[in-house]
Formats: sequence, C-alpha cells, structure tokens
Amino acid sequence: MCSLASHLRRLAMALIILSSMVVSGCRPEPDNNLTLAVTVLHVDTSDPVADIDFELERRVLENGILNGNYQPVGSATSNAVGLANFYFKRVNALDYQLNLVSTDWFARSDFIQPDSFLESSKVDYTTEATPRGTVHIRLVNTYPLNEEDKVQFRTLNPTSDFLTCSNAWETHFGTEVDVERTCDLEADRYLSYRYHVTRNGELTENLDSIWVSRGELTELLIAY
Repeated sequence: MCSLASHLRRLAMALIILSSMVVSGCRPEPDNNLTLAVTVLHVDTSDPVADIDFELERRVLENGILNGNYQPVGSATSNAVGLANFYFKRVNALDYQLNLVSTDWFARSDFIQPDSFLESSKVDYTTEATPRGTVHIRLVNTYPLNEEDKVQFRTLNPTSDFLTCSNAWETHFGTEVDVERTCDLEADRYLSYRYHVTRNGELTENLDSIWVSRGELTELLIAY
C-alpha cells in the first residue's frame, strides 16, 4: 500500500513538472552560429543585382568595456539572385555595420542591431544599390565676340542621398572661357542640364540632356 502511495506521489509530481513545462514553454539555448542573408536590389528597378561586394563589421563589448573600433566579420558578393550570405559566431556585439563597397556603385553603410538575432539565428536583410557614373563638364567659348560674352550653366540633377554634381548656376564672362569640372552622379539615367548664352546683347536659352552610364566617364561639352 505504501509502495502504491509513493508511486502515485511520484506520478503526480511528474505530471506537475510536465504541466509546468507545457505552460511556460522550454526556452531553447540560442544558436551560436549566425547567418546574415543580404538581398540587394537596384534602387531604380527593384531588380536583384549580382556581383555587389559587401563587408560586415561589428563593435563588441569585451569584459563589459566597449571596443569603439569596428572589427571585420567577413565579406561576401551577391550572386545571380542578388543574395550575399555572411556566416559568423555570436558574440556580445553592440551593433553590426554592413558596408556596400562595390566599384561603380555608391558606397553605403547600413546598421543592424544584434537584437535581430534573438528570435532566430538567421536574419534576412534587404538593401539597395545605386549605380555611380562620372561626368566631365567643359564650357568653351568657340566663337568669341567681346568681353561681354556670357555663359550660364547648371545641371538639373535629381536630389540624391549621395555627394553628386552641384546644381548651382555657374557664370563666366569673356572671350577666353574654357572651364571644366568633373563630378559623380547617379547613373544609368539621363542628366538634364540648362545653359544660357548672351552674345552681342542677345540671350539664347538651351535645355538638353545626356545619358550617363554606370562605371563610365561621360563627356559633356558646351561649345558656344
């Protein structure tokens, strides 16, 4: 009889423990092998972009002290479907910095919080790539008349998150004008520009555009 009572008590205790586990849930140990799956899309078309180079860095807490310098985690290049994977170990990271460092594309840095890896050891992240081109602008007075000759020029570059060609007006006087400048801008699109020429008191206004390709130097010559 005592043996039966003891058995029932053990069974009841087991049921209580089992019920507690069902109610509270068993929290699994975090996976120390992390994956960051980066998908890169073209900023204009939203299509996946291949052959984009990335570098991943992080700042870590060491013995409760912040190491302020970013430490390299790894590098990866996007494949045909625009996917670049990083594989690394879990550490006490303060933050992650994902850097786009590919030639002919504007550099950018995205910040990823380590909390993103709490729910899952794999994080999917999407970023954008912006093509970069270079334009060489030259203004030349090829038909000089007198010192009253004047040219005014400006680009009509759309607002950008990157350092691109200034849209400010530039004005030049005289018979020997031959000025030039080179600047970067978002590529694979048309660059509109405007220029005004004043000669012998007559003003001529012009509006035009030129195609700028990624990774190429585009020559824009205004011979007036």
